[in-house]
Amino acid sequence: MIYMVEMAFRHPERLAEWHEWYLAHIDVLLTVPGFRASQRFEAVVDNPSPFLALHEVSGPELFESAAYRGRGGPASTGEWRNLQSNWHRNLLDGIETTPDVPPDAFVLLLRDVRDIESPPADLTWLQGVGLDRTIAACGLAVIDDPAPYAGLARRDDRVRLYRPISGKIRAEGHSA
Repeated sequence: MIYMVEMAFRHPERLAEWHEWYLAHIDVLLTVPGFRASQRFEAVVDNPSPFLALHEVSGPELFESAAYRGRGGPASTGEWRNLQSNWHRNLLDGIETTPDVPPDAFVLLLRDVRDIESPPADLTWLQGVGLDRTIAACGLAVIDDPAPYAGLARRDDRVRLYRPISGKIRAEGHSA
């Protein structure tokens, strides 16, 4: 199951500090039983939520656990929560693991739009099943070249392109 978090951060003077905090926050999340892996991304074509985190989680019960409530969740973001906007948390079902996105690849994300021309062959459709439910269906693909979709992403903000800003961080080595 995928826990997808989308957001904007409109404070460029604090961007480096925020990125550093977010990576530390991921380290904390990965100590919560059920969090398996996380990776962060930044939009290639501007959109309302230009930052994306894809978290691999065990299931919806994780979000009701005492460990998550104590170490994760919106309350754990402190001062950073007020500096983020267009913040959406969606739980997506359809695959068990987050894709491996190498530094030279990109993520194509389709938010409730199925009718794009020439979709990638490996496009996977996920269903929105929990949390904010701001997305009903999500197409997700790892692509080598964003150029074929860049024009579409500029015209329709439901089509989003992201590049990795971190590697995939796995829970192995984190203590519960």
